[in-house]
Amino acid sequence: MRKKVFAPILLIVLFCTVLVQLPLAIADRTSGYDFIDPIIDIRSILVENFVREPDEEKMQRAAIKAMIETLGDQHTIFIPPAKVRDFNKNLRGTYVGIGSEVRIIDDYLTIVSPMDDSPSLESGIRAGDVVLEIEGETTYQLPVQSCIDKLLGKPNTKVTIKVRHLDGEEEFITITRRRITARTVKGLVRNGKDWHHCVDPENNISYVRVTQFNGSTIRELRRTLDDLVDGGMQGLILDLRDNPGGALPAAIKMADMFLTEGVILEVRPRKVGSEKKWRSHRFGTLPDFPMIVLVNGSSASASEIVSGALQDNDRAKVLGTRSFGKGSVQEVRELDFNRGTLKYTNAYYYLPSGRNLNRDRKSEETVWGVDPSPGLVITEADEAYVERILARRPYEVIKDFDETLATCLDIDWIQENIKDIQLATAIEVLAKRITDHEWIEVNDIDPAVAAIDVELKRLTQARSRMIRQLEQIDERLQTRKNMAVVTGREPLLPEDVELIAGTITLRDKDGNVIGKFRIDGGDLELALNSVQLTPLKQEE
Repeated sequence: MRKKVFAPILLIVLFCTVLVQLPLAIADRTSGYDFIDPIIDIRSILVENFVREPDEEKMQRAAIKAMIETLGDQHTIFIPPAKVRDFNKNLRGTYVGIGSEVRIIDDYLTIVSPMDDSPSLESGIRAGDVVLEIEGETTYQLPVQSCIDKLLGKPNTKVTIKVRHLDGEEEFITITRRRITARTVKGLVRNGKDWHHCVDPENNISYVRVTQFNGSTIRELRRTLDDLVDGGMQGLILDLRDNPGGALPAAIKMADMFLTEGVILEVRPRKVGSEKKWRSHRFGTLPDFPMIVLVNGSSASASEIVSGALQDNDRAKVLGTRSFGKGSVQEVRELDFNRGTLKYTNAYYYLPSGRNLNRDRKSEETVWGVDPSPGLVITEADEAYVERILARRPYEVIKDFDETLATCLDIDWIQENIKDIQLATAIEVLAKRITDHEWIEVNDIDPAVAAIDVELKRLTQARSRMIRQLEQIDERLQTRKNMAVVTGREPLLPEDVELIAGTITLRDKDGNVIGKFRIDGGDLELALNSVQLTPLKQEE
């Protein structure tokens, strides 16, 4: 008897549950329709009735862009179908091609440097080679992206290029394309194909620079550091300056490589209760050598996770200037039917100390990113930054072996040739830690004050440039007004236009007159918004 009663009760409960859930689902769908219906209506009206035929693709992109702009988040972006391939290439750090850094010099495509383990390097391409032709088509005055598109392709396909070497010899070279993984772990200078990492021969201090976080970064870094440890490394300088970040898993694994215990990172989405923490593991941790991490205002995202985790866990000192403040997590979703890709922010990063990395550039907050350790704020003027980048560039190119770079370089060589005051200071501080077993402080600069001072200086310089540009425009405007007076008439400028008692002629897209109207009132500011138009009589 109980079974007979229980079955109907169960059916009633299930039915009631469905009745409760159904209105919620309908309400959610109705809300979506309420949002999209006006957009569909406006689009239909404009497509059918606007005076010119609208560009519907442009309208769609504008609507998407407007939705994203309301979020006020610079990291949420829409990638149209035509640019998805380049976006995926940058995101994954891999592509199929010949493996060379290129640029346009004197109207021709020029090889800046072949890449490590690339088809270009293996086929004899060298830095400075001028690419005259790609598959018989000249590169003269061809846009760099068009040249790159011709060099990219499917794996195991061939491309023939004509190059002019530095000695003037011209040669046709056929290269077999393959998947290229951009190398992100570098040293101080190249000598031949190899990177040199030693920056202090007496204390055996090594220097490693990581330029981005992609799928191969951890493998490259582990191999490099294992070799340096086997070579007796006593201290490490990890350079994350100008590193824009990349894959979150790579950042967590990198921090874990140096930490035996402790929190690495916490991620907090909008939904309360869905927070997630990552902790370090003892297995696979590198030896506990003294360590300094270099950061600057362009160190972002994954770079901030690594530097912040090592600093908060007392594993390393941080030297340089405050980091960028990109402490948000982005998710990438491909839209159906190849309609593009949406990258959007879905959470924020928090360091082990609880500090929120992210910076809202529209707010007046004074705390963001990762600050240098006390006493290790080393500022770098914009001019010095440019000088350093230009000075370092020749030593990054793959070229013939140079005997003068065969030995371990030192702080004097770095200051003279690389022009890198931050690196030189890091070597000095780390050497003191190795020899005297103490960390020194080289100044008492407040990192927050230094960061704000840098921005004030840049904004002041930008304002000065804009003022100068306005002055130049005023000078040209006055010259044109003088020229007009010389010709015997007063110049007609916008502020001289009389909008009262004037006439307006309206024409369609083919130039046919639709109507003429008299302006009975209005001024320049309200000309198109509030003027009163009165149709003219036919004879007028």
